[in-house]
Amino acid sequence: MENRDFTRYVNVFQGNGDYDLPPAEGIAARWFFIKAGAGNTSPAATRPYGRVSVGPYTGGYPNGSSSAFPNYLAKPRHFDEGRALIGFSHLHQSGTGSIGCYYNFAVVTPCYADSPARVVPADVEAEPGYYACTLGDIRCEVTVTEKAALHRYTFARDGGEVRVDLARYGLRYPGLTPQTAQELMLEYPACDTVSASGVYDGMRLYFTVCCSAPFTDEADGVVTAALPDGVRTVELAVAVSPKDAVKAMTSLRDDTDFETAREQSREQWNAVLGAISLADGTPADKREIFYSNLYHSLVKPCDRSGEDFVTGAPGPFSVDYATLWDQYKTQLPLIFLLDRGMSEIIVETLLRLGEKLGFIPKTFCLSDAYLTCNNEARCLGSFALLTAYRFGVPVDKKRLLRVVRDDILNPANNDVMTGVCKDVSQILDVADCAAYAADLADELGEPAIAAELRPVAELWRTAFDASTGLLREDSDFYEGTNWNYSFRPLHEMAARIALAGGEEKFVASLDRFFGYGAPPVVNPTVPDDGESVEKGIALRRFEGFNNESDMEAPFAYLYAGRPDRTADVIGAGMRCMFTTGEGGLPGNNDSGGLSSYYVWCALGLFPIPGADYVLLTPPTFGGATVALASGKTLTVRRIPADTPSVRWNGKETRDSRLPLCELLQGGTLEFEG
Repeated sequence: MENRDFTRYVNVFQGNGDYDLPPAEGIAARWFFIKAGAGNTSPAATRPYGRVSVGPYTGGYPNGSSSAFPNYLAKPRHFDEGRALIGFSHLHQSGTGSIGCYYNFAVVTPCYADSPARVVPADVEAEPGYYACTLGDIRCEVTVTEKAALHRYTFARDGGEVRVDLARYGLRYPGLTPQTAQELMLEYPACDTVSASGVYDGMRLYFTVCCSAPFTDEADGVVTAALPDGVRTVELAVAVSPKDAVKAMTSLRDDTDFETAREQSREQWNAVLGAISLADGTPADKREIFYSNLYHSLVKPCDRSGEDFVTGAPGPFSVDYATLWDQYKTQLPLIFLLDRGMSEIIVETLLRLGEKLGFIPKTFCLSDAYLTCNNEARCLGSFALLTAYRFGVPVDKKRLLRVVRDDILNPANNDVMTGVCKDVSQILDVADCAAYAADLADELGEPAIAAELRPVAELWRTAFDASTGLLREDSDFYEGTNWNYSFRPLHEMAARIALAGGEEKFVASLDRFFGYGAPPVVNPTVPDDGESVEKGIALRRFEGFNNESDMEAPFAYLYAGRPDRTADVIGAGMRCMFTTGEGGLPGNNDSGGLSSYYVWCALGLFPIPGADYVLLTPPTFGGATVALASGKTLTVRRIPADTPSVRWNGKETRDSRLPLCELLQGGTLEFEG
């Protein structure tokens, strides 16, 4: 029986650094990476969907804990100072790239009066919900409660102090001017407590810091608590709220001590990680890769129920959809599969946003950026809502349909409706969402809404060039070329394949995209290798799991009757693009978008946003048991055999699609071959 302490398999440092992957072999050697050569995950202590996180702070891009300069293509450059810590910051993004909202608030620095500005950490250790290191002769430990971050610092000698910078936040790599809070105000309800409020990224936030030593000094937004002689240990608690000062203060009214908070964090992580149990005999390194990815899949979004700063309504509320263009594909569906409670919070949040704004933002964080309906992709929140409904999340279906309908028909999408969209891949976003929403309208007996949406659903054809079977080249594309977006599974896949000239020609285009019959490529190995990147982009090749824009493309083979090709591509990617340690991810994790992709593929399943089915491909491991949010149990097994076949509840199926209504009832899925 598997050890029920699943946190023992999690390496929170997985993906923290530049990727260092196994040698590419087979078809994987034909793929070219364009995007950041780092996972960009954070080792910060947090709970599942944690309201607060606390972790090491260097000021490096993009989450404040690395030594990297900003980078978008190939491997990043690093700055030497980034090996050393400034202190410990609060609230962190997870695996993102350049999103412009980086948090890292209330930087806490334990030090002596003559300490250097940065100290290289030693004796680093971490687990889900806990991080520790030694800075000089100061032992530093951080953990979290439900609503606050707890710090504990143990000094080797007298003269210790703790400084809390409530003014500066964000990133601090060389050459960058730190962001500074506007309208910062500090108050001292007691000698050991400071309350602060300020405008950060256009939003007013409220902080409360409580220390076991009194605050003795304040300068330029930095408050200092000095330890009396003979006192060597100091503890702090930090809370932040976007709602009001009372919320920040009450978040600290919890008598949970440091060790209890650490243990409760471990228990919460075990509860969510334990939703999936790998089969006995799974090798230790494979367990580490799987559970580390599952961990990174469940960090975001953050549950901030009771702190709705958009509508002011009480109850469920969540933030940190920083990279919704990736989350909606695999990360949110994984939560819908496993966690009913968090799923309901996500759905209610997206519904409120849609009702309040008339559209669902493509990014939603503690920032005023959500007020702008700008476009890199379209209808992502609506896709998430439709997917949640198909995964059985309880919701008022007609309310959901109204929000989705308004999001699709929002005036911001008029360029799609008139066929002059700058990026034709976004026509597919709107059209496909409209198709799935029209299906729901028909099911709910809403013919008027269905009639509005069906013509929009047909617009997907305008995005393609019938002479090539690919998306039109006379377009801009966000992160990639027309090839990267041409093979996403669509609502009308049979018609899409016919447009390409039939299954044989469609498969031939896929084969060219994945590099079958082509020589191996050489990926950039040095930072900012722009020349190699340009040559690689010109190949019009699959970009591995490094670029989420085309991660679903391997599954397009299934619609053309080539499950062997899907299995080949996914198998190669799982072997060559994920491993243990800091270099274990092949690119930006994007709020868990990449890690959740791994989890789905490892289970032999793949969701299609808005659809009422999942796709099937052989799982990575010998087997797993999944506790579904529906209360049922799914068992997946891979059985060696000479002839490939798939059985669902003992009955062989030749369809690569499994209806969600059947999956959610639980059962046994067996792959032979």
